[in-house]
Amino acid sequence: MSGLHMTPLRWGLVIAAVVVLELANRLGGAGMSLVLAEMVILALFASSLNLLMSYGHMVSFGHSAFFGLGAYGFTLAVTKAGLPVEAALVMGPVVAAAGGLVFGALCVRLTEIYFAMLTLACAQITYTVLFQWYDFTGGDTGITGFMPARFGLTEANFTTLTVAVLAVCLLLMARLIASPLGLSIRAVGQDRYRAEALGLAPRRVQLVAFTVAATFAGVAGMLFAVFQGAAFPDYAGLGFTLDVLIMVVLGGLHSFWGGVIGAVVFTQLRHWAPLITGHWGLLLGVILLVICIALPHGLASVAGRLSRMLGIGGRA
Repeated sequence: MSGLHMTPLRWGLVIAAVVVLELANRLGGAGMSLVLAEMVILALFASSLNLLMSYGHMVSFGHSAFFGLGAYGFTLAVTKAGLPVEAALVMGPVVAAAGGLVFGALCVRLTEIYFAMLTLACAQITYTVLFQWYDFTGGDTGITGFMPARFGLTEANFTTLTVAVLAVCLLLMARLIASPLGLSIRAVGQDRYRAEALGLAPRRVQLVAFTVAATFAGVAGMLFAVFQGAAFPDYAGLGFTLDVLIMVVLGGLHSFWGGVIGAVVFTQLRHWAPLITGHWGLLLGVILLVICIALPHGLASVAGRLSRMLGIGGRA
């Protein structure tokens, strides 16, 4: 898996990318800062799914459920439980983790397409509850106006905050993947029967991976609710699931940075392509078609080839 063992030059490239991002944030105006904040939040969301798919080899069609649970866990903690915003920040990831534990316990009993379809069913259950429980979740109108958007921070300052959260979460993911638990997750993902013969409990390992990925998705959902100053059932809907799947495919499976790269490309295309053409969906479909055929390992594979050509590739 690329990206786990970073050479000094690669770390330099990462730091340079952060500097460029911050310069664009500070110099590009409020509109640019809003686009970058959304991009960073979706990069965390995509990285959480990439963790599940690239290392656990579990394809989820319902990962948006935990994005939505993170958003509503935070929002309901403020509006219904009356918690201060600072305390409610903990509730988003906690609720998403609880949902990951419950749904994961069901889903890991199955494999391959059956696993994927069961995750989709769990996401649809979550979306339907959020959409129809008017007295508690606000139903299809969601929950709005419960706090100033972005904590009342300026657009640029909030974007800087989201970059810091993304950096911390990616560091935690990298440490997890390199840990003995991460090795177990990768072993079960690659060959569950051989891993079981070596003494691992595949379902238990997969449940842990599922819950961890759900927790990081909950952090992203919570940030998105703060970003919008609102929470809507669509956060747990099929649209967000398809978007995050596209991001991971664009970025490339089996790469630690695949989710980040895919989120950057997808978000920028979604914001700027409509200014060029009214057929945004067609353009996205063509790009996906080309990448799936010409670059089956995604855009991250291009970055990997360039780094090897320049002699800055790290140990895989």
